[in-house]
Amino acid sequence: MIKDVLIAGTGPTAVQYAVILQKYINANISICGRASISKRAKAFYEAANSENKVEVNVQNSSHLNVEGEATLTYLYKDYNEVNHVFDTLVLAVTADAYRSVIQSLPLKVIENIRQVILVSPTFGSHLIVKGQIEQLNSHSEIEVISFSTYLGDTRHIEDEKTSIVLTTGIKTHLYIGSTNKSSPTMNILISLFKQIGLSLTVTNNPLMAESRNSSLYVHPALFMNSIALNAIFEPTSIPIYVYKLFPEGPITMQLIREMRLMWQEMNTILEHLNITELNLLQFMTEENYPIREETMDKADIHHFESLPAIHQEYLLYVRYTAILIDPFSEPDESGRYFDFSGVPFKTIFRKDDGKLEVPRMPSEDYYRTKIIQGIGHSLQIETPMINRFIDRYEQQVKNYRETHRNEQFSQSFYKQDFAEDITFIQKYLKIKTEVRKVDINE
Repeated sequence: MIKDVLIAGTGPTAVQYAVILQKYINANISICGRASISKRAKAFYEAANSENKVEVNVQNSSHLNVEGEATLTYLYKDYNEVNHVFDTLVLAVTADAYRSVIQSLPLKVIENIRQVILVSPTFGSHLIVKGQIEQLNSHSEIEVISFSTYLGDTRHIEDEKTSIVLTTGIKTHLYIGSTNKSSPTMNILISLFKQIGLSLTVTNNPLMAESRNSSLYVHPALFMNSIALNAIFEPTSIPIYVYKLFPEGPITMQLIREMRLMWQEMNTILEHLNITELNLLQFMTEENYPIREETMDKADIHHFESLPAIHQEYLLYVRYTAILIDPFSEPDESGRYFDFSGVPFKTIFRKDDGKLEVPRMPSEDYYRTKIIQGIGHSLQIETPMINRFIDRYEQQVKNYRETHRNEQFSQSFYKQDFAEDITFIQKYLKIKTEVRKVDINE
């Protein structure tokens, strides 16, 4: 049962979940953040507190199902100020922040939580969350539910209060998995998402759902190459675009080769965990950004996994050329289509405390890739391509620190092992492998 909900996070994702949970299941919604250390969180607190509500607008009339307002039961400046009873915790923050958020919440709040919903987890997140909560409260029978990714695209509105956000797109399909075999909460969420027009595929477990996020497979190649890293850390007046071919962007045949190798290493991990492996090309074209049927033979897409490596790389390259423009947009009078790939790399920036910070991409990708590396090592699986991505990122931040010694840096500029997070995962894997090969379906 989802009745009293605490949403951790003050960004657009948190606002959207607040609205749909109240709109469709009449949940009591409370929100908490880090207003004492974040200007953006403080601005959200002041805006939401003035009217005691949050609001979602939509760009497209077909998305009216997610539009609306949510009245807040409680609004907390900081996580450690939460002091009421909640049955459901929604983590609407980045996956690398899960553990610190849970650690910041008072123990008496954690003790009453019955289910945790992970809005945008990484591979293994539910094991970290479940392990941490059960460590804090040994008597807890906590259910953790993972979505494969966030439900759409929601953003702040320029010159508008941060408690009012705009949803510009909604996905048609997501994966969801629970640690409980028989879960009334899952049934509630399935019904909710059906009402907003989004179908959910229920997986045997959260790990399967967490593996169905294309960012895990493609972001390391896109953001952890020399062209991308230079654009992020040493920007010039000429922008470099994430999804464009070299020289406008980082996409080369070498990048595509590394993407394929990363995908193969990840599939080896999935196979060892008895999780259905991912057909990367099919996932890209059918669940992310579709391409015109004239571009590629469906047989190549569906049999992608069995094709020779050079054929796989060719098809991946063609896929990226196919979405340089939005192939389904209307051409202008000059015959030009919408520049779909015109997304520039975000560059390093200064935080509220004056320290330099690495953008979420690639800092969150670094975290996610380190977690995957840790899982691979726990299973004694070699991950040379994953290791190379991580080495590049760590060398880049080290070099930047050494050449900018007068600057102050956030934690994202330092090599991290995320040992505590990986330990929770390893504990689970050790328990399972003591019996026999890991079987996460049991």
